[in-house]
Amino acid sequence: MYKKIFLLMSFMILIFSGCTKKTEENVEKSVPVKIYKVKSGSISKYIRATGSVTADEDVIVYSKVAERIENIIVKPGQKVVKDQVLASQKNDIQKQSLKIADAVLSTAGAQSKLAEQDFERMSKLYSEKAISVQQFDQVRTLKETAEHTLSQAKSGYEQAKEQYENSFVKAPFDGVVAAVYVEESQMINIGQPVVQVLSSSKMKAKINLTGEDIQYAKVGQKVLIKFPSLPDDKFTGRVEKINTSIDRLSKSLEVEITFLTKDNRIKSGMFGEFLIETQNHSNSLVVPEYALLPQTEVKINRETGLQNPVKKYYLFIVENNSAKLKEVKTGILNDGQIEINYGLKNGDSVIIVGQNIVKEGQSVNIID
Repeated sequence: MYKKIFLLMSFMILIFSGCTKKTEENVEKSVPVKIYKVKSGSISKYIRATGSVTADEDVIVYSKVAERIENIIVKPGQKVVKDQVLASQKNDIQKQSLKIADAVLSTAGAQSKLAEQDFERMSKLYSEKAISVQQFDQVRTLKETAEHTLSQAKSGYEQAKEQYENSFVKAPFDGVVAAVYVEESQMINIGQPVVQVLSSSKMKAKINLTGEDIQYAKVGQKVLIKFPSLPDDKFTGRVEKINTSIDRLSKSLEVEITFLTKDNRIKSGMFGEFLIETQNHSNSLVVPEYALLPQTEVKINRETGLQNPVKKYYLFIVENNSAKLKEVKTGILNDGQIEINYGLKNGDSVIIVGQNIVKEGQSVNIID
């Protein structure tokens, strides 16, 4: 009797446990997800390259006189204007030569003026036949000699002045002193670097493009510029020049970029990343790239029998609190954002967290 009751109870427990398990399986679990509301935006396609910044004008001023440095007037980082004296060399001999040349020029000028006056006076007398031809020719010769002497004196003065001026190292344009290569009392030779001056108004960079990027570069394209040393800032530029031929050794094309952003923090020699904008699509639907679920399908060509892998992209959207799988067509990819050309509409809720675990039609719970 007890044995029958025990068997009956065991059978009822098994039936109840099976029903409970089926009931639990039929109760669908909601997956917590985060969403991104699709909206229209702008996205660009870029050519990426790296390079160093240089000043639009970058000049090293060399010495023109072999003499001792007497005075250094500027320091690195100092702003200068065109023809400002940056350093001076010992010039006692040049100064004395200039004084002598100036005196010779003054004397020659006075003699030339006197000869001119004599010639005018004698010309009048000659026209009145008061003097002979020989006398007139003699006065004219003296005038021409005085003029020649004056011309030589002027040349001598200009040479002496140039030698004197060469003892002063001057700025070739408005800019900033980048470096000073000499010290006071140092003896230097002709052609020795003295001061480096950079243009403070414009900066540029030269980059090299290779492969398929070469065909997409055009003069006038907008350039986005980033520097590792200035991670929180972005600068703008423009493609200014493109070489007409590709370098035979490196197989690269040199492109010159001019900065449109003027910022004193941008220094010559800084290393940066340059993004040349080749396409820009406005009013596009853009989503985070990681929302995509790429899949590769293999299709067989019936004629050749060859396998052709085809990559497709899917993502999940939320409709009526359920996940719905959508196939999409993609466009420009840039900086973690991707353009969707087909498969979405403005306002769709794209799952960006939880998309790898959710299933088609599964209930979802949207979290912040």
